[in-house]
Amino acid sequence: MKILKNVSIFTGGEKPKFFNNGILVWDEEKIVYVGENNKEYKGEVIDGKGKLVMPGLILAHDHLYSVLSRGIPLKNYHPENFLEILKNLWWKLDLALDRESIYYSALVGIIDAIRKGTTTIIDHHASFGYILGSLDELERASVETGIRLSTCFEVSDRWGEVKAKESIKENIRFIEKLRKEKNPLVSPTFGMHAQFTIGEKTIKECAEAGNALDVGFHIHVAEDISDREDSIEKYGMGVVERLLKENILGKRTLAIHAIHIDEKEKEILKETDTMVIHNPESNMNNAVGVSDVIGMMNKGILLGLGTDGFTQNMWRETQVANILHKLNKKDPNVGFMESYKMLFVNNPKIAERVFNKKIGVIEEGSAPDFIMLSYTPPTPLNEDNFFGHFLFGLSPDFVEDVIINGKFVMKEREIITVDTEKIERESRKITEKLWERFNSI
Repeated sequence: MKILKNVSIFTGGEKPKFFNNGILVWDEEKIVYVGENNKEYKGEVIDGKGKLVMPGLILAHDHLYSVLSRGIPLKNYHPENFLEILKNLWWKLDLALDRESIYYSALVGIIDAIRKGTTTIIDHHASFGYILGSLDELERASVETGIRLSTCFEVSDRWGEVKAKESIKENIRFIEKLRKEKNPLVSPTFGMHAQFTIGEKTIKECAEAGNALDVGFHIHVAEDISDREDSIEKYGMGVVERLLKENILGKRTLAIHAIHIDEKEKEILKETDTMVIHNPESNMNNAVGVSDVIGMMNKGILLGLGTDGFTQNMWRETQVANILHKLNKKDPNVGFMESYKMLFVNNPKIAERVFNKKIGVIEEGSAPDFIMLSYTPPTPLNEDNFFGHFLFGLSPDFVEDVIINGKFVMKEREIITVDTEKIERESRKITEKLWERFNSI
Protein backbone atom coordinates (compact mmCIF):
# COMPACT_ATOMS: atom_id res chain seq x y z
CA MET A 1 0.00 0.00 0.00
CA LYS A 2 0.94 3.63 -0.48
CA ILE A 3 0.23 6.30 2.11
CA LEU A 4 0.13 9.97 1.13
CA LYS A 5 0.54 12.36 4.07
CA ASN A 6 1.02 16.08 4.67
CA VAL A 7 -1.68 17.14 2.22
CA SER A 8 -5.08 18.81 2.16
CA ILE A 9 -7.70 16.80 0.28
CA PHE A 10 -10.85 17.76 -1.63
CA THR A 11 -12.85 14.60 -2.36
CA GLY A 12 -15.27 15.86 -5.03
CA GLY A 13 -18.59 14.10 -5.59
CA GLU A 14 -22.15 14.94 -4.56
CA LYS A 15 -21.26 15.39 -0.90
CA PRO A 16 -17.69 16.68 -1.01
CA LYS A 17 -15.42 16.71 2.00
CA PHE A 18 -12.28 18.69 2.70
CA PHE A 19 -9.49 17.50 4.98
CA ASN A 20 -6.92 20.11 6.02
CA ASN A 21 -4.48 17.56 7.45
CA GLY A 22 -5.37 14.64 5.24
CA ILE A 23 -4.12 11.16 4.56
CA LEU A 24 -4.82 9.10 1.45
CA VAL A 25 -4.15 5.37 1.34
CA TRP A 26 -4.43 3.15 -1.74
CA ASP A 27 -3.43 -0.25 -3.07
CA GLU A 28 -3.02 -1.43 -6.67
CA GLU A 29 -6.74 -1.28 -7.43
CA LYS A 30 -8.57 1.13 -5.15
CA ILE A 31 -8.51 3.81 -2.50
CA VAL A 32 -8.44 2.16 0.93
CA TYR A 33 -8.84 5.19 3.17
CA VAL A 34 -9.22 8.96 2.93
CA GLY A 35 -9.63 11.29 5.89
CA GLU A 36 -7.86 13.20 8.60
CA ASN A 37 -4.37 12.01 9.52
CA ASN A 38 -5.36 10.12 12.65
CA LYS A 39 -4.86 6.50 11.55
CA GLU A 40 -1.73 4.41 11.08
CA TYR A 41 -1.14 2.27 7.99
CA LYS A 42 1.84 0.20 6.93
CA GLY A 43 3.28 0.78 3.48
CA GLU A 44 5.28 3.24 1.40
CA VAL A 45 4.87 6.70 2.90
CA ILE A 46 4.85 9.64 0.48
CA ASP A 47 5.33 13.19 1.75
CA GLY A 48 2.81 15.44 0.00
CA LYS A 49 4.80 18.57 0.95
CA GLY A 50 1.67 20.49 1.87
CA LYS A 51 0.07 20.13 -1.56
CA LEU A 52 -3.63 20.13 -2.39
CA VAL A 53 -5.07 16.79 -3.54
CA MET A 54 -8.21 16.57 -5.66
CA PRO A 55 -9.79 14.04 -8.06
CA GLY A 56 -8.20 13.67 -11.47
CA LEU A 57 -10.35 15.39 -14.08
CA ILE A 58 -12.47 13.41 -16.55
CA LEU A 59 -12.77 14.59 -20.16
CA ALA A 60 -16.05 13.06 -21.25
CA HIS A 61 -15.80 13.65 -25.02
CA ASP A 62 -12.60 14.14 -27.00
CA HIS A 63 -11.14 13.74 -30.49
CA LEU A 64 -7.49 12.88 -30.03
CA TYR A 65 -7.16 12.38 -33.79
CA SER A 66 -7.48 16.16 -34.26
CA VAL A 67 -4.48 17.17 -32.13
CA LEU A 68 -1.94 17.43 -34.97
CA SER A 69 -4.16 19.96 -36.77
CA ARG A 70 -2.82 22.70 -34.51
CA GLY A 71 -1.57 25.50 -36.80
CA ILE A 72 -2.47 23.65 -40.00
CA PRO A 73 -2.40 25.91 -43.11
CA LEU A 74 -5.87 26.00 -44.67
CA LYS A 75 -6.01 27.13 -48.30
CA ASN A 76 -9.15 28.98 -49.40
CA TYR A 77 -10.87 28.00 -46.17
CA HIS A 78 -13.87 30.28 -45.59
CA PRO A 79 -16.65 28.08 -44.18
CA GLU A 80 -20.11 29.56 -44.09
CA ASN A 81 -21.67 26.83 -41.98
CA PHE A 82 -20.89 23.74 -39.91
CA LEU A 83 -21.11 21.32 -42.83
CA GLU A 84 -18.43 23.27 -44.68
CA ILE A 85 -16.20 23.10 -41.58
CA LEU A 86 -16.59 19.32 -41.55
CA LYS A 87 -16.05 18.82 -45.28
CA ASN A 88 -13.12 21.19 -45.68
CA LEU A 89 -11.24 20.49 -42.45
CA TRP A 90 -12.12 17.50 -40.28
CA TRP A 91 -13.19 15.04 -42.96
CA LYS A 92 -10.07 15.82 -44.97
CA LEU A 93 -7.93 15.35 -41.86
CA ASP A 94 -9.45 12.00 -40.94
CA LEU A 95 -8.78 10.78 -44.49
CA ALA A 96 -5.14 11.94 -44.32
CA LEU A 97 -4.26 10.19 -41.05
CA ASP A 98 -2.08 7.09 -41.16
CA ARG A 99 -0.96 4.66 -38.45
CA GLU A 100 1.99 6.78 -37.35
CA SER A 101 0.11 10.07 -37.19
CA ILE A 102 -2.78 8.45 -35.26
CA TYR A 103 -0.34 7.20 -32.64
CA TYR A 104 1.52 10.49 -32.27
CA SER A 105 -1.65 12.56 -32.30
CA ALA A 106 -2.91 10.46 -29.40
CA LEU A 107 0.41 10.71 -27.54
CA VAL A 108 0.64 14.49 -27.88
CA GLY A 109 -3.00 14.98 -26.84
CA ILE A 110 -2.68 12.67 -23.85
CA ILE A 111 0.52 14.37 -22.67
CA ASP A 112 -1.25 17.72 -22.86
CA ALA A 113 -4.24 16.32 -20.96
CA ILE A 114 -2.09 14.84 -18.17
CA ARG A 115 -0.25 18.14 -17.72
CA LYS A 116 -3.65 19.77 -17.27
CA GLY A 117 -4.75 17.33 -14.58
CA THR A 118 -6.86 14.99 -16.69
CA THR A 119 -6.69 11.31 -15.73
CA THR A 120 -9.52 9.88 -17.88
CA ILE A 121 -10.43 10.57 -21.51
CA ILE A 122 -13.52 9.30 -23.33
CA ASP A 123 -12.38 9.55 -26.95
CA HIS A 124 -14.18 9.34 -30.30
CA HIS A 125 -11.86 8.41 -33.16
CA ALA A 126 -11.93 8.79 -36.96
CA SER A 127 -9.24 7.94 -39.53
CA PHE A 128 -10.86 6.80 -42.75
CA GLY A 129 -7.51 6.54 -44.49
CA TYR A 130 -6.43 3.94 -41.91
CA ILE A 131 -9.34 2.11 -40.28
CA LEU A 132 -8.51 -1.48 -39.33
CA GLY A 133 -6.07 -1.50 -36.42
CA SER A 134 -6.36 2.25 -35.78
CA LEU A 135 -7.81 1.83 -32.29
CA ASP A 136 -4.79 -0.27 -31.30
CA GLU A 137 -2.67 2.86 -31.74
CA LEU A 138 -4.82 4.74 -29.24
CA GLU A 139 -4.66 1.84 -26.82
CA ARG A 140 -0.86 1.78 -27.25
CA ALA A 141 -0.64 5.49 -26.44
CA SER A 142 -2.84 4.98 -23.36
CA VAL A 143 -0.79 2.10 -22.00
CA GLU A 144 2.54 3.88 -22.59
CA THR A 145 1.47 7.17 -20.98
CA GLY A 146 -0.62 5.57 -18.24
CA ILE A 147 -3.85 7.48 -18.84
CA ARG A 148 -7.30 5.92 -18.53
CA LEU A 149 -8.93 5.89 -21.97
CA SER A 150 -12.15 4.87 -23.65
CA THR A 151 -12.22 5.00 -27.43
CA CYS A 152 -14.17 3.87 -30.48
CA PHE A 153 -14.26 4.35 -34.26
CA GLU A 154 -16.96 6.62 -35.64
CA VAL A 155 -19.02 4.75 -38.23
CA SER A 156 -20.10 6.88 -41.18
CA ASP A 157 -21.29 6.44 -44.75
CA ARG A 158 -19.56 9.65 -45.84
CA TRP A 159 -16.69 7.79 -47.55
CA GLY A 160 -18.81 4.99 -49.00
CA GLU A 161 -20.11 1.55 -48.06
CA VAL A 162 -16.74 -0.22 -47.95
CA LYS A 163 -15.25 2.16 -45.39
CA ALA A 164 -18.50 2.15 -43.39
CA LYS A 165 -18.33 -1.64 -43.11
CA GLU A 166 -14.64 -1.49 -42.19
CA SER A 167 -15.39 1.00 -39.41
CA ILE A 168 -18.08 -1.31 -38.00
CA LYS A 169 -15.57 -4.17 -38.11
CA GLU A 170 -12.98 -2.06 -36.30
CA ASN A 171 -15.39 -1.36 -33.45
CA ILE A 172 -16.27 -5.06 -33.17
CA ARG A 173 -12.64 -6.19 -33.38
CA PHE A 174 -11.47 -3.73 -30.73
CA ILE A 175 -14.30 -4.48 -28.31
CA GLU A 176 -13.67 -8.23 -28.55
CA LYS A 177 -9.91 -7.72 -28.20
CA LEU A 178 -10.26 -5.64 -25.02
CA ARG A 179 -12.55 -8.22 -23.46
CA LYS A 180 -9.89 -10.87 -23.94
CA GLU A 181 -7.06 -8.61 -22.70
CA LYS A 182 -8.96 -7.12 -19.73
CA ASN A 183 -6.81 -3.99 -19.87
CA PRO A 184 -7.54 -2.03 -16.65
CA LEU A 185 -6.91 1.31 -18.36
CA VAL A 186 -8.82 0.97 -21.64
CA SER A 187 -12.55 0.49 -22.23
CA PRO A 188 -14.55 0.56 -25.49
CA THR A 189 -17.75 2.08 -26.74
CA PHE A 190 -19.30 1.58 -30.20
CA GLY A 191 -18.62 4.69 -32.26
CA MET A 192 -20.97 6.40 -34.70
CA HIS A 193 -20.46 9.81 -36.31
CA ALA A 194 -23.93 11.38 -36.51
CA GLN A 195 -27.25 10.24 -37.93
CA PHE A 196 -26.98 12.58 -40.95
CA THR A 197 -23.98 10.63 -42.30
CA ILE A 198 -25.38 7.20 -41.41
CA GLY A 199 -27.96 5.64 -43.73
CA GLU A 200 -30.71 3.18 -42.84
CA LYS A 201 -28.73 0.04 -43.65
CA THR A 202 -25.62 1.13 -41.75
CA ILE A 203 -27.44 2.35 -38.66
CA LYS A 204 -29.22 -1.00 -38.37
CA GLU A 205 -25.89 -2.83 -38.71
CA CYS A 206 -24.44 -0.63 -35.94
CA ALA A 207 -27.41 -1.25 -33.66
CA GLU A 208 -27.28 -4.99 -34.25
CA ALA A 209 -23.52 -5.22 -33.64
CA GLY A 210 -23.37 -2.89 -30.64
CA ASN A 211 -26.36 -4.40 -28.87
CA ALA A 212 -25.12 -7.94 -29.51
CA LEU A 213 -21.82 -6.95 -27.88
CA ASP A 214 -23.70 -5.30 -25.00
CA VAL A 215 -21.84 -1.96 -25.18
CA GLY A 216 -22.97 1.64 -25.23
CA PHE A 217 -22.85 3.82 -28.34
CA HIS A 218 -20.93 7.10 -28.68
CA ILE A 219 -22.56 9.43 -31.23
CA HIS A 220 -22.92 13.13 -32.06
CA VAL A 221 -26.54 14.21 -31.69
CA ALA A 222 -28.04 17.34 -33.27
CA GLU A 223 -24.83 19.34 -32.97
CA ASP A 224 -25.94 21.56 -35.84
CA ILE A 225 -29.40 22.44 -37.12
CA SER A 226 -28.53 20.59 -40.35
CA ASP A 227 -28.56 17.26 -38.46
CA ARG A 228 -32.11 17.89 -37.27
CA GLU A 229 -33.27 19.11 -40.69
CA ASP A 230 -31.78 16.02 -42.35
CA SER A 231 -33.52 13.66 -39.94
CA ILE A 232 -36.90 15.36 -40.32
CA GLU A 233 -36.62 15.51 -44.11
CA LYS A 234 -35.53 11.88 -44.58
CA TYR A 235 -37.28 10.11 -41.70
CA GLY A 236 -40.03 12.45 -40.51
CA MET A 237 -38.65 12.71 -36.98
CA GLY A 238 -36.00 14.43 -34.88
CA VAL A 239 -32.52 13.02 -34.35
CA VAL A 240 -33.22 11.59 -30.89
CA GLU A 241 -36.46 10.02 -32.12
CA ARG A 242 -34.59 8.28 -34.94
CA LEU A 243 -31.95 6.96 -32.57
CA LEU A 244 -34.70 5.65 -30.28
CA LYS A 245 -36.39 3.94 -33.22
CA GLU A 246 -33.09 2.28 -34.20
CA ASN A 247 -32.35 1.09 -30.62
CA ILE A 248 -29.24 3.24 -30.16
CA LEU A 249 -30.17 5.06 -26.94
CA GLY A 250 -29.79 3.73 -23.41
CA LYS A 251 -27.99 3.92 -20.08
CA ARG A 252 -24.51 3.38 -21.55
CA THR A 253 -24.91 5.51 -24.69
CA LEU A 254 -23.20 8.89 -24.96
CA ALA A 255 -25.24 11.48 -26.89
CA ILE A 256 -22.85 14.30 -27.71
CA HIS A 257 -24.04 17.95 -27.87
CA ALA A 258 -27.87 17.54 -28.07
CA ILE A 259 -28.35 21.17 -29.09
CA HIS A 260 -31.10 21.09 -31.71
CA ILE A 261 -33.64 18.86 -29.99
CA ASP A 262 -37.18 19.57 -28.82
CA GLU A 263 -38.89 18.91 -25.49
CA LYS A 264 -40.20 15.53 -26.62
CA GLU A 265 -36.65 14.45 -27.44
CA LYS A 266 -35.38 15.63 -24.06
CA GLU A 267 -38.02 13.45 -22.42
CA ILE A 268 -36.81 10.50 -24.52
CA LEU A 269 -33.23 11.07 -23.33
CA LYS A 270 -34.49 11.14 -19.75
CA GLU A 271 -36.70 8.05 -20.13
CA THR A 272 -33.91 6.02 -21.76
CA ASP A 273 -31.35 7.27 -19.19
CA THR A 274 -29.05 8.25 -22.07
CA MET A 275 -25.98 10.30 -21.12
CA VAL A 276 -25.49 13.72 -22.74
CA ILE A 277 -22.13 15.51 -23.07
CA HIS A 278 -21.90 19.30 -23.30
CA ASN A 279 -18.97 20.87 -25.20
CA PRO A 280 -19.38 24.65 -24.88
CA GLU A 281 -16.10 25.90 -26.38
CA SER A 282 -16.41 23.76 -29.50
CA ASN A 283 -20.07 24.73 -29.94
CA MET A 284 -19.16 28.42 -29.71
CA ASN A 285 -16.22 28.01 -32.10
CA ASN A 286 -18.38 26.22 -34.68
CA ALA A 287 -21.25 28.69 -34.19
CA VAL A 288 -23.77 25.85 -33.94
CA GLY A 289 -25.76 27.05 -30.92
CA VAL A 290 -26.05 26.54 -27.17
CA SER A 291 -27.32 23.34 -25.60
CA ASP A 292 -30.17 23.65 -23.08
CA VAL A 293 -27.97 22.36 -20.28
CA ILE A 294 -30.03 23.92 -17.50
CA GLY A 295 -33.29 22.51 -18.83
CA MET A 296 -31.92 19.03 -19.37
CA MET A 297 -30.27 18.90 -15.95
CA ASN A 298 -33.53 20.05 -14.35
CA LYS A 299 -35.22 17.08 -16.03
CA GLY A 300 -32.70 14.76 -14.40
CA ILE A 301 -30.70 13.88 -17.53
CA LEU A 302 -27.16 12.74 -16.70
CA LEU A 303 -25.25 15.54 -18.39
CA GLY A 304 -21.45 15.73 -18.41
CA LEU A 305 -18.72 17.93 -19.85
CA GLY A 306 -16.22 17.40 -22.65
CA THR A 307 -14.06 19.45 -25.01
CA ASP A 308 -14.90 17.85 -28.39
CA GLY A 309 -11.16 17.97 -29.10
CA PHE A 310 -11.10 21.77 -28.98
CA THR A 311 -8.53 21.59 -26.17
CA GLN A 312 -7.45 19.07 -23.53
CA ASN A 313 -8.15 21.67 -20.82
CA MET A 314 -11.08 20.77 -18.58
CA TRP A 315 -10.38 23.76 -16.35
CA ARG A 316 -11.07 26.19 -19.17
CA GLU A 317 -14.04 24.18 -20.43
CA THR A 318 -15.63 24.36 -16.99
CA GLN A 319 -15.00 28.09 -16.71
CA VAL A 320 -16.64 28.64 -20.10
CA ALA A 321 -19.62 26.45 -19.17
CA ASN A 322 -20.12 28.56 -16.06
CA ILE A 323 -20.24 31.90 -17.89
CA LEU A 324 -21.85 30.79 -21.18
CA HIS A 325 -25.13 29.80 -19.55
CA LYS A 326 -25.33 32.99 -17.51
CA LEU A 327 -25.08 34.92 -20.77
CA ASN A 328 -27.39 32.62 -22.70
CA LYS A 329 -30.10 32.67 -20.01
CA LYS A 330 -29.40 36.29 -19.05
CA ASP A 331 -29.40 35.03 -15.48
CA PRO A 332 -26.36 35.45 -13.18
CA ASN A 333 -27.70 32.72 -10.86
CA VAL A 334 -27.27 29.82 -13.29
CA GLY A 335 -24.13 28.02 -14.44
CA PHE A 336 -22.09 27.81 -11.25
CA MET A 337 -23.59 24.77 -9.55
CA GLU A 338 -24.41 23.15 -12.89
CA SER A 339 -20.74 23.41 -13.90
CA TYR A 340 -19.66 21.84 -10.62
CA LYS A 341 -22.16 19.05 -11.06
CA MET A 342 -21.10 18.32 -14.65
CA LEU A 343 -17.40 18.09 -13.79
CA PHE A 344 -17.28 16.65 -10.28
CA VAL A 345 -20.51 14.63 -10.03
CA ASN A 346 -21.78 13.65 -13.47
CA ASN A 347 -18.51 13.04 -15.28
CA PRO A 348 -17.53 10.49 -12.61
CA LYS A 349 -20.94 8.81 -12.96
CA ILE A 350 -20.51 8.73 -16.74
CA ALA A 351 -17.01 7.28 -16.44
CA GLU A 352 -18.30 4.62 -14.06
CA ARG A 353 -20.80 3.49 -16.68
CA VAL A 354 -18.13 3.42 -19.40
CA PHE A 355 -15.37 1.73 -17.38
CA ASN A 356 -17.56 -0.28 -15.00
CA LYS A 357 -15.71 1.01 -11.95
CA LYS A 358 -15.95 4.02 -9.65
CA ILE A 359 -13.75 6.81 -11.04
CA GLY A 360 -13.31 10.51 -10.39
CA VAL A 361 -14.15 10.76 -6.67
CA ILE A 362 -11.69 10.38 -3.81
CA GLU A 363 -13.46 7.90 -1.57
CA GLU A 364 -12.93 4.37 -0.33
CA GLY A 365 -13.37 1.82 -3.10
CA SER A 366 -12.82 4.33 -5.90
CA ALA A 367 -10.03 4.00 -8.47
CA PRO A 368 -6.84 5.74 -7.22
CA ASP A 369 -6.83 8.54 -9.82
CA PHE A 370 -5.97 11.95 -8.37
CA ILE A 371 -3.82 15.02 -8.86
CA MET A 372 -1.66 17.11 -6.54
CA LEU A 373 -1.37 20.87 -6.80
CA SER A 374 1.02 23.42 -5.33
CA TYR A 375 -1.56 25.95 -4.16
CA THR A 376 -1.43 28.29 -1.21
CA PRO A 377 -4.91 29.80 -0.97
CA PRO A 378 -4.97 33.51 -0.20
CA THR A 379 -8.47 33.12 1.28
CA PRO A 380 -10.11 30.36 3.35
CA LEU A 381 -10.53 27.05 1.49
CA ASN A 382 -13.03 24.35 2.44
CA GLU A 383 -15.59 21.97 0.91
CA ASP A 384 -18.18 24.75 0.62
CA ASN A 385 -16.08 27.19 -1.39
CA PHE A 386 -13.64 24.87 -3.19
CA PHE A 387 -15.34 25.34 -6.57
CA GLY A 388 -14.91 29.10 -6.30
CA HIS A 389 -11.19 28.50 -5.90
CA PHE A 390 -11.28 26.01 -8.80
CA LEU A 391 -12.85 28.53 -11.18
CA PHE A 392 -11.17 31.74 -10.09
CA GLY A 393 -7.87 30.77 -8.51
CA LEU A 394 -6.70 27.31 -9.52
CA SER A 395 -5.57 26.35 -13.03
CA PRO A 396 -3.48 23.69 -14.77
CA ASP A 397 -0.43 25.80 -13.89
CA PHE A 398 -0.70 24.53 -10.31
CA VAL A 399 -0.78 20.81 -11.23
CA GLU A 400 2.44 19.17 -9.99
CA ASP A 401 1.73 15.43 -9.76
CA VAL A 402 -0.70 13.09 -11.50
CA ILE A 403 -1.53 9.61 -10.20
CA ILE A 404 -3.57 7.23 -12.38
CA ASN A 405 -4.53 3.71 -11.35
CA GLY A 406 -2.37 4.17 -8.27
CA LYS A 407 0.82 5.01 -10.19
CA PHE A 408 2.59 8.33 -10.69
CA VAL A 409 2.54 9.37 -14.35
CA MET A 410 3.71 12.92 -13.62
CA LYS A 411 6.01 14.04 -10.78
CA GLU A 412 6.94 17.65 -10.08
CA ARG A 413 5.50 18.63 -13.50
CA GLU A 414 7.61 16.05 -15.37
CA ILE A 415 5.80 13.20 -17.13
CA ILE A 416 7.75 10.08 -16.18
CA THR A 417 6.09 7.38 -18.28
CA VAL A 418 7.27 8.54 -21.72
CA ASP A 419 9.99 10.74 -23.23
CA THR A 420 7.97 13.87 -23.97
CA GLU A 421 10.79 15.75 -25.69
CA LYS A 422 11.39 12.88 -28.11
CA ILE A 423 7.67 12.53 -28.79
CA GLU A 424 7.20 16.24 -29.47
CA ARG A 425 10.29 16.33 -31.71
CA GLU A 426 9.06 13.32 -33.70
CA SER A 427 5.49 14.60 -33.89
CA ARG A 428 6.67 17.74 -35.71
CA LYS A 429 8.21 15.60 -38.47
CA ILE A 430 5.15 13.39 -38.73
CA THR A 431 2.82 16.41 -38.80
CA GLU A 432 4.62 17.89 -41.81
CA LYS A 433 3.90 14.71 -43.78
CA LEU A 434 0.31 14.65 -42.51
CA TRP A 435 -0.26 18.24 -43.65
CA GLU A 436 1.13 17.40 -47.08
CA ARG A 437 -1.38 14.58 -47.44
CA PHE A 438 -4.14 16.83 -46.12
CA ASN A 439 -3.45 19.53 -48.71
CA SER A 440 -3.37 16.98 -51.53
CA ILE A 441 -6.95 15.83 -50.81
